Amino acid sequence: MRCVYCGSQRTVKNGKSNQRKQRYLCKECERIFVENPERRHYPDYLKKIAIRLHTDGVEIAVIARSLEVPYETVRSWIRAEGEKAIKKIEGRKKAFQSKTFKRAGLDEMWTYV
Repeated sequence: MRCVYCGSQRTVKNGKSNQRKQRYLCKECERIFVENPERRHYPDYLKKIAIRLHTDGVEIAVIARSLEVPYETVRSWIRAEGEKAIKKIEGRKKAFQSKTFKRAGLDEMWTYV
């Protein structure tokens, strides 16, 4: 068995996982891994609902309970979305700062109805 992380052949069996799969320990990097891990992915609509509820002011614990998703999972979704938003804002800020604007020659704009 090759190590998933470093590619070493020096691995030994190291018990069973919660899904009753064989666990291995790498003697080189000392990391534990499973041969064919099963990833539990939640549908995208659940992530969108969780983020929407959070932006509407609902607490993360309440969102996790109502969607039947672990608290840490909901928290990681919200954090990742927030980081994406910050990067997007920073990109737009840089693009805006690099533009040069012409002065129109007017100090103020007046409208009448």
